[in-house]
Amino acid sequence: MSRAVRLLFVLAIALGAGPAAAFHYITPPLLQIPPVGQSPGTIGHSAWGGLRYVVFDSDGDLLNNGSTGRQIFLFDLQIRDVQGVLALTQLTNTAADDNRRAHTGRRAVNVVYDARIGGVGPRQIMLLNRRSGVLRPLTGGAADSLNALIDDGERTVVFESAADFFGTGAGGSQIYRIDLRKALLGCPFPCAASSNAGLTQITNKTGNNRNAVTSNSGKFIYFESDADLFDLGETESQIYLYDSRGTGLSLVSHGPGAAHNPSVTRDGGRLVFESNADLTGLATGGTQLFLYRRNKGSLRQLTTVPGSICTAPAVSSNGHAVAFLSADDLLSQGSVGPEVYSYDLKKNRLVQVTDAPAGVGPPAYASGVFIVFLADGDLAGNGSPGTQLLLTNLFALRGQVVPGP
Repeated sequence: MSRAVRLLFVLAIALGAGPAAAFHYITPPLLQIPPVGQSPGTIGHSAWGGLRYVVFDSDGDLLNNGSTGRQIFLFDLQIRDVQGVLALTQLTNTAADDNRRAHTGRRAVNVVYDARIGGVGPRQIMLLNRRSGVLRPLTGGAADSLNALIDDGERTVVFESAADFFGTGAGGSQIYRIDLRKALLGCPFPCAASSNAGLTQITNKTGNNRNAVTSNSGKFIYFESDADLFDLGETESQIYLYDSRGTGLSLVSHGPGAAHNPSVTRDGGRLVFESNADLTGLATGGTQLFLYRRNKGSLRQLTTVPGSICTAPAVSSNGHAVAFLSADDLLSQGSVGPEVYSYDLKKNRLVQVTDAPAGVGPPAYASGVFIVFLADGDLAGNGSPGTQLLLTNLFALRGQVVPGP
């Protein structure tokens, strides 16, 4: 497609349907996010910001600017599709900070991540405003704060921390929420000047409370915890829901067996997680994926192959599909090793996305059409070495697997 045609297409989008409804028509079935032909370094966590942006961390010098250390990068799918350029921006540049686990919202103005500032002390949550260029630490606690996630509207941040910001005495890691509209930016928590305004502690019991995810505006926050928050005798990690509208905490999963890796839709109405517990009575064993509907309080088991191990679920922001990993050849295609799968929640249909000759890494879903994932083995067929970060367009893939025939 010529650049002129692409520009006319973008104009049509601006006048009519939004990007979510249209860009899958011009995005190729598979594209490589790092530059072709060079080592990507070791790429860590990746995440979507809305339907246009992907943020990730890497210790590779991806832009050949002499960068060292682990840095945060942002990829713009719209610019890549329309202009045909690399569309990759390096957001951080301090070598010693070990920047990791970036997240952003649909506008990609505010980006949060965790870093060890100057390479010393505990890890802290950082907030970068791409519009102003201002970088601020949100936390300055005496123990690690990490795994920050910002909501789609970029107003609420959730994270886990072993720093006791309110002096409650609870050990382990606790879940916190920051309202950026109320926080005194420039005064990292604990902030005496504001009495910690904007900061809410969600859990307050010794244990490992972690992997928090949030709906837009922070109304519904899901996380996993092995702290047995309701004193029910739970001995393994379970999924909990915090409803900030006033109903507080509730338990989503239960034992015997553990639940991990919650992934939530933009509106907080649908949650997908993995568990090796028999939550629905199907007795399939293994580790299966489950869908929780908040308004009904219902659980549905999505994967049912007996004894299979299905992990790292990533539900699309609109709740139409969920991507995940499994090494169990769920559709009897002869695949060996871990592959990316997508389960269409509207059509109740499972499709295999990759048939990779080597390993693949955890996926991240955007709209039910776009998935990013890590893969070895030069799946793009362009001679690039190392483990690459790839983006696939399921609409253009049309039921084929990556790499295609």
